[in-house]
Amino acid sequence: MPRRTNDMRKHIITELSDEQEAMLPIYRDKWRSIQISTESIQQEKATEVIKAAYAVSDYPEPEILFYSSPMTAIEKILTIENFKMYLGRDIHRKFSKRVLDPVLHGIKQQLEQHLFIRLRNQIQHPEFPYYSTHSHPQVSYFPYTGTCLERQLITDLDKLKLEFTDISYFTSSLSRPAEWAIWSCMLDFCISVLNLQYDKKKWNVIQDLMRYCGLIFQFEKVCIVCDRPCKLSFDAENLLHAEGEPALKFADGYSVYARHGRHPSEEYRERYYEEQDPDFV
Repeated sequence: MPRRTNDMRKHIITELSDEQEAMLPIYRDKWRSIQISTESIQQEKATEVIKAAYAVSDYPEPEILFYSSPMTAIEKILTIENFKMYLGRDIHRKFSKRVLDPVLHGIKQQLEQHLFIRLRNQIQHPEFPYYSTHSHPQVSYFPYTGTCLERQLITDLDKLKLEFTDISYFTSSLSRPAEWAIWSCMLDFCISVLNLQYDKKKWNVIQDLMRYCGLIFQFEKVCIVCDRPCKLSFDAENLLHAEGEPALKFADGYSVYARHGRHPSEEYRERYYEEQDPDFV
């Protein structure tokens, strides 16, 4: 059993038992499987989850639109006159502050600070406390795709001659709930194994968004839901990667190329500056 302090106001866990630590791989595998799923979403279930997400974050029920990929969604929305007025304000960050952050804060308050940090590291890095070296880099157990997808969207939207503010309006509101896998794993472990107190409605929304939604644009009046990628490819270090083919692809054909977690535009930028300045790093 976990050891707790004698403070009757706060029951703070200071360490895990061997049996509890042995449960970590089960929760890592569970949430990584959810994170890398390429199964198409069910619109009926996603609709239910989005409505619950807006309600628990104190926003009125939005209009919900479904598209096969983020680029297709943006292209369709751009055909609407006064599209920003139609969509409303970006609530992506406010949603996080009202839902994800409070649940994490509540869990953090019940764990000793060093244990909270160590547990988070153990979840992300199964080899913890092994430290990265040049020959043996520390590998995150949970892949990450967000940066490459965002760079691809910026590149393609720039070709449409959009103003930067319009490009940012879309890319800043886009989230892929699957990228919350590390925190969802930690919350699930703390709630299910350590029996910590939590906000049930908000936790249900967090895990349901991961389970039942692909990518979402969260605006005040409209929530745009996109399907999951039908293809995700990673290298040995869990970085988005594929040789000579898309590393991330949607069912409508929209694709993202990446090499070891880097979008082609990043490599082009570095080559350009190296040619201009050999000392560029």
